[in-house]
Amino acid sequence: MGPIGTGKSAFIDCAVGRPDTGAGHDLVSCTKEIRAVRYPHPDGERNIVLVDMPGFDDTFVSDTQVLRNIAEWLKTTYKRKVLLSGLLYFHRISDNRMAGTPLRNLNMFKELCGRDNFKNVVLVTTMWDEVLEDVGLQREKELQSEFWKTMIRLGSTTRRFHLTEESAWEIINTISASLPEERRPLLIQQEMVDEHKPLHKTSAGKTVLRSITAIFSSMKGFFRRSRVVQDRASSPPRRLRLSRSYSSSTISTHTSQSSSLMTKGSYSSSSRPTHTSQSSSHSYRDALGGVITTLKLAHSVAEFVRIHCLKEAIVPSLSIAHAIEVIAPAKFAIHKRNELLPQGIAEPHHELLRLVENAALLIGVITERAQEVRLTMEMKTAISGFAKDLKHADGIVQDMARRSSGTGANLQDTDLRTLTSCAESMRHACAVLRPKLSPDNRPALFRVDVGLAGVIAALHDYNLARCDVSTELMSH
Repeated sequence: MGPIGTGKSAFIDCAVGRPDTGAGHDLVSCTKEIRAVRYPHPDGERNIVLVDMPGFDDTFVSDTQVLRNIAEWLKTTYKRKVLLSGLLYFHRISDNRMAGTPLRNLNMFKELCGRDNFKNVVLVTTMWDEVLEDVGLQREKELQSEFWKTMIRLGSTTRRFHLTEESAWEIINTISASLPEERRPLLIQQEMVDEHKPLHKTSAGKTVLRSITAIFSSMKGFFRRSRVVQDRASSPPRRLRLSRSYSSSTISTHTSQSSSLMTKGSYSSSSRPTHTSQSSSHSYRDALGGVITTLKLAHSVAEFVRIHCLKEAIVPSLSIAHAIEVIAPAKFAIHKRNELLPQGIAEPHHELLRLVENAALLIGVITERAQEVRLTMEMKTAISGFAKDLKHADGIVQDMARRSSGTGANLQDTDLRTLTSCAESMRHACAVLRPKLSPDNRPALFRVDVGLAGVIAALHDYNLARCDVSTELMSH
């Protein structure tokens, strides 16, 4: 086991003396990510099976699926009473620091094995031909004295792999040839089979979820900053006019609160944006990137924890975000054309981004909550409600993307009502979720509520403006 690119497959190929020999016999069928190779031991008395496990990648999105593949293989083999004699953990000595993916892989490996199995672990360093000997030696000592210290204290050993058959077998032979009845299951095997825990409740599963939760926390700050940039770079400030169907006091309160959260003067009618369309384009791309990242993380958690209602909300949100990627360039290409809308009224293109941005932040908060405790039926119903509206909104946005135009002229009155209804249903979900959250998550939910109030007001204002323009055209 170990990160991608550390030489695991090369190790097996060197050991068996030929390239990919495929899966061995009498073992669970291998997936395309897991390769089991049976080979006779040089002593001529026994066979060994080397299992090449997939490495965790640089993205958290794939980590959950990789862990699921590994866990399912280990679970199935354990049920068939097949236990491992030992584990080889690979690390590139050419890496100049232990951070990010390598550290995440190591922590995952520890939780997957369990401390009782550390004595059966060989920590293998690779890529020695890519570093000077003294540099490699210094890094090796650092690994042994810091990152691998606990494992070595509990019985793990360290070895160097030099890309030769002899080197591979020297490492394999350090594994004790214990009898099958003396072998111990890994921690994740005990948890999933003996204790009947779902994967996300295992020690390894919790490690993945903690990592994703940390990313969600950082994304909250990103959304807060990106909104300030969007407001500065957006179209001229909009007039806020309210219809009878909305509470004037509620919307005006949220709008004033939103102004206090954003940069002072974001909605001031006395100021004009000074950013160019190029800077606007950059702010849109940055915001979209954050939205898409958050939604992909949430989707991996929803798959991992098996939260169907959350997936229903994530899928159309991701679809909308990707469609905006198509719409946005067209929007900026026509930025300077004459428009029928009066100056001071923002087009709904900007509000589409804000709508899906709020959806991403809300989904992120719900995802964090779902990792801690089970969602209540009331919460699931609220999530399903805005998921249904998001699906309708997705249809509208996809139609805009097909026309490759971000102009408001593409939107009909029914479209605007659908988008407004979507924002309202998300605000309802905020109201349902708020009492259930920890104080740390409530500010993010408040920002969602405030942002959606602004979206509702802007869409309604835009609809009124269209009516005014239509009346004027008819009079002419």
